[in-house]
Amino acid sequence: MGAQGTPQITFAIPYYDKLYYLREAVASVLAQTRSDWLLLIVDDAGPEPADALVAELGDDRITLFRNDRNLGLAGNWNTAAAMATTPWVTLLHADDRLHPDYASEVLAAADRNPALAAIFTDTDIIDADGRPARSLPETVKRFARRPDHDHDVVGDEGLAAILANNYVMCPTLCYRTDLAVDHPFDARWRMVMDLDHTAALLLAGHTLHGIRRPLYSYRRHNLNQTTSLTASSVRFEEEIALYRELVETAQAKGWARSTKTARRRWMVRVHLLTQVGIDVLGRRFRPARSKLSLLCSDFGPTRRLDRA
Repeated sequence: MGAQGTPQITFAIPYYDKLYYLREAVASVLAQTRSDWLLLIVDDAGPEPADALVAELGDDRITLFRNDRNLGLAGNWNTAAAMATTPWVTLLHADDRLHPDYASEVLAAADRNPALAAIFTDTDIIDADGRPARSLPETVKRFARRPDHDHDVVGDEGLAAILANNYVMCPTLCYRTDLAVDHPFDARWRMVMDLDHTAALLLAGHTLHGIRRPLYSYRRHNLNQTTSLTASSVRFEEEIALYRELVETAQAKGWARSTKTARRRWMVRVHLLTQVGIDVLGRRFRPARSKLSLLCSDFGPTRRLDRA
């Protein structure tokens, strides 16, 4: 284990706006039980600069960098990861919070196996005001088949498990910094960058490690991108497109379980159908029709692409 005075992990926060949430995220870093961390805030040329907040804290472990222009989500994530100088980096979302023992737990796992590509943890969900909350996706994921103890995710079996029900919450991931740079996030995606990145690491032969304790608080609110892209069809369009790509990639690698799971993508389809029902109940008929059309097309002639 590194000495407490030697930085081992960077908490890189890609930031755009909502300074009041950023303040909570920074406070959760300051509350870590380990002190061998650095905090990097990468401001993507947003409307609410964080200069005053950083100056107010007066902690030399905290650095603020402001992009000259807006790079978008993937660009800012890649910039944040590339600027990390420690062995490990976590891309902490600016509206989320860490539990105090996050750094201690993930670095202990890293010490046990330094060759890991990334470490992820369980989460709890909070609402816009920071109160405990529940959401449909997290409720469904509680029933996912996965080990109830800390475990490695690797190879065909590991990728198939994630494709069946993506239980890896992206913001909890602590990456080996060199691999985060070698495998950048793909700017094609707005919603599935995390799943695409996780799949790429596994397909490249790397190992992820899961800690079955909630060490991260993920905020669900109407202003976050996940909520807005789920309300439209963008989330599901991207998921279907990515799964189709993974059918081909996994099949070429000879990963039969992942190929089969990506081809069926039943969790994506069930979620899409559920969202159609939610839209209808909310009298949002145009989004409901759009999602239903997407679901029907995924079962239609284009599905032959998955059988190639």
